[in-house]
Amino acid sequence: MNAALRFRCVDAARHGGFTGGVKPVLQALLAIALGCFFSPTTSAQVVNRPPVPEWISTAESRAGQPLHFRKHFRGSPALLKSVVLGACEGRMELFLNGQRVGEITGATNATGFDVTTSLLADNNVLAVRAVNSTGPVKLAVLLELNGDLAKQTWIPSSTDWLVQTREEPDWTQVKFPTAGWQPARSLGRVDADAKANPFAPDKMVDAYNSWKLARAGTAATDPATFTLLPGFKAELVRSALPEEGSWIALAFDPQGRLTLAREKKGLLRLMLDSAGVSKVEVINDTLLECRGLLYAHGALYANANNSKTLVRLRDTKGTGQFDETTELLKTEGGVGHGRNHLKLGPDGWLWIAHGNNVHLPKNLSTNSPLRNFAHDRLIPCPWDAGMFDGDVNLPAGHILRMKPDGSEVQLWAGGLRNPLDIAFNEHGDLFTFDADMEWDVGCPWYVPNRVLHIVPGADYGWRRGTGRWPAWYPDTLPSVVDIGLASPTAVTFGRGAKFPAKYQKAFYICDWAYGRILAVHLTPQGASYTGTSELFVGGRPLNVTDVCIGPDGAMWFTTGGRGTQSGLYRVSYVKHSETKPVVATQELNTETARWLRRRYEERQGAYYFPHWHTDKTKLTSDSPEPLERPDVYLRQAVRQLLERTGPERWKNDAIKEIRPDVSLQAWLALVRISKAEPLLKARLIERLVSLRLSDMDDAPPAFNPHQWPKLPEERQILALRAVALTFIRLGSPDETQRQATLNWLEPLYPNASPRVNQMLVELLVYLRSPQVIAKTVPLLRAATASEDLLLYPFYLRYARDGWTPDARRAVFAALDRAERLPGGRTYFTSIANVRKELLASLTPEERTALGTATAGSVSTRKAGETPALPPPRFVKDWKLADLEPRLSEVGKGRSHEGARTALLTAQCVHCHRVSHDPAFPNSVIGPELLAVGARFSRRDLLLHIIEPSAVIDEKFRQTRLLLKDGDDVSGMVEREADNKLFVRPSPLEEKLIEVAATNVRERRLSEVSPMPGGLLNGLRLEQILDLLAYLEAAGDPKHRNFQP
Repeated sequence: MNAALRFRCVDAARHGGFTGGVKPVLQALLAIALGCFFSPTTSAQVVNRPPVPEWISTAESRAGQPLHFRKHFRGSPALLKSVVLGACEGRMELFLNGQRVGEITGATNATGFDVTTSLLADNNVLAVRAVNSTGPVKLAVLLELNGDLAKQTWIPSSTDWLVQTREEPDWTQVKFPTAGWQPARSLGRVDADAKANPFAPDKMVDAYNSWKLARAGTAATDPATFTLLPGFKAELVRSALPEEGSWIALAFDPQGRLTLAREKKGLLRLMLDSAGVSKVEVINDTLLECRGLLYAHGALYANANNSKTLVRLRDTKGTGQFDETTELLKTEGGVGHGRNHLKLGPDGWLWIAHGNNVHLPKNLSTNSPLRNFAHDRLIPCPWDAGMFDGDVNLPAGHILRMKPDGSEVQLWAGGLRNPLDIAFNEHGDLFTFDADMEWDVGCPWYVPNRVLHIVPGADYGWRRGTGRWPAWYPDTLPSVVDIGLASPTAVTFGRGAKFPAKYQKAFYICDWAYGRILAVHLTPQGASYTGTSELFVGGRPLNVTDVCIGPDGAMWFTTGGRGTQSGLYRVSYVKHSETKPVVATQELNTETARWLRRRYEERQGAYYFPHWHTDKTKLTSDSPEPLERPDVYLRQAVRQLLERTGPERWKNDAIKEIRPDVSLQAWLALVRISKAEPLLKARLIERLVSLRLSDMDDAPPAFNPHQWPKLPEERQILALRAVALTFIRLGSPDETQRQATLNWLEPLYPNASPRVNQMLVELLVYLRSPQVIAKTVPLLRAATASEDLLLYPFYLRYARDGWTPDARRAVFAALDRAERLPGGRTYFTSIANVRKELLASLTPEERTALGTATAGSVSTRKAGETPALPPPRFVKDWKLADLEPRLSEVGKGRSHEGARTALLTAQCVHCHRVSHDPAFPNSVIGPELLAVGARFSRRDLLLHIIEPSAVIDEKFRQTRLLLKDGDDVSGMVEREADNKLFVRPSPLEEKLIEVAATNVRERRLSEVSPMPGGLLNGLRLEQILDLLAYLEAAGDPKHRNFQP
């Protein structure tokens, strides 16, 4: 077998037989035994590459003379499955330990038998009686013994088999003496003549189809189907066997061995050689869901999410096994967005990524960079606590920095949702790929999946519910690049890869949902970076869970998660002349900006502020003022150090400062670290209305509203955020302050900038402006984007003064238009909640006058507007075993119209967005299925439909309330308010059950999915295959699934 096929023998298919009977095993064996049927571009895998069986006989064999063969071997007490394959010129009978297995006739097609139940734990013998009436005997046999964790033993026919012509009593028994038996004679390998090879799949149609079916759902995706950049190749190194679980993390140890984390429990160690995986062993069977693995400081660090602990594993005796386990960090909180990946920092410390369900450790260092964090929203929304992640505590998702022995833990940054992984570039800068909240798509508070540059003390603005900060707030930081819809998992830089220079420097991010690895190319910009992305690897499915650059210079990654089929892959570059290591370089101006940012980050309390005070820490006298620089990262670093210095040194100077940007940034720092002091608030408000915001020399010395439109948008936002934070942190204004602030703000609204309008409408509603409604109505009437159509009613529902019938109609009309646009689950729920609160504020007379204007268009996204169909008749209680053998038929010749009818009949479209078909409802009650084919194989997808409660997405898991009065209520908790819980038992109904919080005895997550079982039972087989084809194709009628 040539080098190109080293990772291509399809052991991936073999394990299908462990759940589906003998045929998949037999045909996988065929595929494994002989790589001859693979094309040069096919990529599969090798585990323990099997030897090729040989044709055997004797030199004296003649027509009509029986030959008797024996092969002694040892079994295994951990045997899971054993299969024997054979072919013979003539006829042969097979016996295992004296029991007849079966008969095989002919050498054209190999035949196989499952012999699992006939095997013994210790000594075994395979015996064969063969005879050929037309010529010499010629036979070939391959026996596979599959033990726990893929410990395969292969018994091929060869010259170490024994043979004799004479038949003796008990010759098929284990203890039969073999004195006088001779070694068999080899007639050559069975693959010597590819056309005559009886093991080739094209010689056995049923066998070949079984192999294809196994690959369709019970083996990792064939990399021959991947989309790759030119010059790169992908190889499947291993496909997980059922007992190996689903893989979620990987790490190479110092010896070059690979450690894999199983999703449910434990760690595996894979020994690698030039042919692939030579051995698999369990090295831990207690840690639950280790999302993060790191070899450093002579130990393995494991972040065990479901164990809620970070441990250090050591081999203190040099035996190759971990004999010491030390718990370094125990954390409370949930496990959905939990304890994620680990990285070793340039400083030798451990860097830890945690999702927003994890609480901060109790032993957090007081020297942590991130401090003074708060929700910091001017008008908190009462729904937030009842929305998904409504119980999340600040700082939400966060990055920790920990000494290797766990003696000090620092909070480095926060305000993230679910950073699954982090990585350092060659300059020591830290990056992550943070997750969005896909339910929020269409909402003004939605922020997409994005790549972030993580700097010390930064708050990236994630807040529960509607409280998410816009990415352009001055007290947070923007993304390096927005990715859009995705499901972020692992990240790594290409440093150490034998790739072209561009891809050695790339930042690789993995998308579990859409089945892809993106290469993000970072460009230095000031003290940070900007970036672009391109597809590096894509597949369907390609549910990537972890990635790293291996010691061989290739990219290694795993697929799996949520119980799906796992695979281990290797991506390499074929033109070695183009893979010389690159040297880190940087442009002078960006290097200077980065140096400045880091100097400010390192100062831990010392700060240079010209004209305020002077000390030994200041930069050269001609340095530009940091707070006046346009670089947001540098300004934030300076402002944070100002906060750490303490206000007593600079507060009075800050209030007197006349330079706009310096004054406003210092204002932010002051209110963030000050207590609610009425005098300070009064001084700031007084300063606000007299602050000169223009840089123009001829501008008046005090604020003039006519200057406002000419100011940079960034400065307008900075000023408005400073005002909002003043009221949030220092308390509500008194009447004099309220009126003074209104007099300052009202002339500024509306504005040419949508961002400025968003801040002004919130401030004006908060300050009870009588003008805000009239000024907002024209904006509503002109709005077309879903974000704007929801934003203004969202705030106006709090307004009490200034309503007119025309304004009411305009707001309800905007909600009606918003409801007809696409959006996520939260989007439609928020529209309904805003409408409900606006209706509650109406008098009976106003309701009558408005008539149908308040009704909305809720029906546009419900089943009532879909084509009417009769209730489906029961066809069959479909099981996976009924459908799995037909899954290969999904990929060709399906009916697109039949699929649409099946989706309606099975009610899929009432809860899921399956395509962009306008005839289907817009709402997303369940997970979006637009890219489901990229993350689930056909088998996995079918299993999720048939057994919906087997694996439940945390965002859609229902809550079960056990009440003190003995009742039991289950459903989605829509919101919590006034000491009450509002529970929706069915996602398809508007009905809510109101439960008093004091009546709740126990609250637990339900193990039952809101998706009912049996949804396929009203469909015929062909309809189910059409439905799967539609989901895999995301509804595209031109997809190959619908072509002849």
